[in-house]
Amino acid sequence: MSITIDRPSAAELDFLNALLEAAPIDRGRLILALRRLESGLRERGQDLDHSGGILDDSDHSARMSLAREDERLREELRELIEHVTWYREQVEAGDEDRVLKLRGQAMLAGLRGHRDAEASLLLESTATEVGSGD
Repeated sequence: MSITIDRPSAAELDFLNALLEAAPIDRGRLILALRRLESGLRERGQDLDHSGGILDDSDHSARMSLAREDERLREELRELIEHVTWYREQVEAGDEDRVLKLRGQAMLAGLRGHRDAEASLLLESTATEVGSGD
């Protein structure tokens, strides 16, 4: 199993959520937080590309379904980076707070869902490793 830094962290996502719930939205802080998020996601993507994915080669060869899920999650990460970039541009363009909140909550849901899917993949690969000797 490849070890990579947890990005985005739960604390980052909670901070973004708090920024979105503020009235009015502090656009300056939100833009900075989104830039940090983008940078972290890009770094995570590069780490995963360098290491070959969330799982290591033995996990990939042990179960093709895990390898497919690993690749799907890497592609989803690339899409999430694009979504965060697009959203940051919307904040910079000055869309109304109501619209930004709705779009921001959708983005956060996607990021949280991705984190959950990665965690599930790691748990499934660990369960496969533990059960493989039985």
